[in-house]
Amino acid sequence: MILVTGGAGYIGSHACVELLNAGEEVAILDNFCNSHRKALERVQEICKRPLAIIEGDIRDQTIIEKTIADFNCTAVMHFAGLKSVQDSVSHPLDYYDNNVVGTHRLLCAMHKSDIRRLIFSSSACSPSGPMRQS
Repeated sequence: MILVTGGAGYIGSHACVELLNAGEEVAILDNFCNSHRKALERVQEICKRPLAIIEGDIRDQTIIEKTIADFNCTAVMHFAGLKSVQDSVSHPLDYYDNNVVGTHRLLCAMHKSDIRRLIFSSSACSPSGPMRQS
């Protein structure tokens, strides 16, 4: 089973389609802060295969460890980062907490379960205008 963090997002949901079409079993961990369950319903409709969907946050090490154990995950695809450039400037500590602390907790849970396969991807939304330096 492959754990996909942020699996309901744009990149994550497309990765899930490809994984399911390749015959893989997929568990998704997503807090749905920037996504919707509807995306995962569509993935399942397209692929005609079920997904294991766990609502949770990568900053919650207990839920990551439980998900890895419950679904016997052997690899992780990590797409659960926050990505808005403007918001990251306005709320840098929130972005640090999610993107750095959350990823660290995910990596710790992977290490504890001896999972050594990780694919990480990130994207960014551009602000509507040029970024200004203060």
